[in-house]
Amino acid sequence: MDSSFIRRLGLPAVVAVAAAVAFIALAYAAPNSPAAAEVAPANTAVPTISDTTPESGQALTANPGTWTGDQPIVFTYRWLRCNPGGNNCVDIPTADQQTYTVQGADVGNTLRVRVTATNATGSSTATSDNTSAVTQAPAPPAPGSTIPVTAVNPPNRLIPAQVQFNPNPIGLATPSIDVRVRVQDTRGFFVSGALVFVRSTPLVTTGAEVPTGDDGWATVTLHPRKNYRILRFQSNLQIFVRARKSGDPLFAGVSGRRLVQVRIAH
Repeated sequence: MDSSFIRRLGLPAVVAVAAAVAFIALAYAAPNSPAAAEVAPANTAVPTISDTTPESGQALTANPGTWTGDQPIVFTYRWLRCNPGGNNCVDIPTADQQTYTVQGADVGNTLRVRVTATNATGSSTATSDNTSAVTQAPAPPAPGSTIPVTAVNPPNRLIPAQVQFNPNPIGLATPSIDVRVRVQDTRGFFVSGALVFVRSTPLVTTGAEVPTGDDGWATVTLHPRKNYRILRFQSNLQIFVRARKSGDPLFAGVSGRRLVQVRIAH
């Protein structure tokens, strides 16, 4: 504002004009609207349990369900042991995590999980439907017995435990090499139905993949390629062996692999 105009107007008038401008600015900057409502958590879909037909020793995971309310919402969990009808539930001591491993005491009873949702405004609880009655898990097979590859799941893995060659040693004129592989898992069980892949490295033979039989053994026959005779410069031939479950990624899941070698006779 021009200083000569302010002198002519006088200080009281200037103060009044400034106050009016400030009032108008505040009126536009802070409209007379009600504060946003604060909303406590409310459940719209009850919690669920990852498997509703559990057995002893099984790990279960709770899904908190669906909730509305101001974010963030924090969930806490309490697992409940109930009678076969899903009633008369009691808290299971120390079972206050999202996951729960089914105990022997749960056999014949049912399970529920109670979820508490909490935000800055308040808290609310919701309880899942009950599972079916918990059953006793079957006894594990004896170590050294054979199990199907479908019974091998993480964190357990497959191991190409035994590898045999025929002939041994191999020669530069060998027409074929039989590689016998026996597959176990990390618990010591022999495994049927595992896919065993074998190839030489360097690639001087064919490669193949075959399933293990009921005794856990698989035999893969390798045939020399045109470049096979480069082995005359080597004393051993390295063999890559992999065992996997059908449907798993080649280098993930429960697959296992190893490098072995067979002597070359000159």
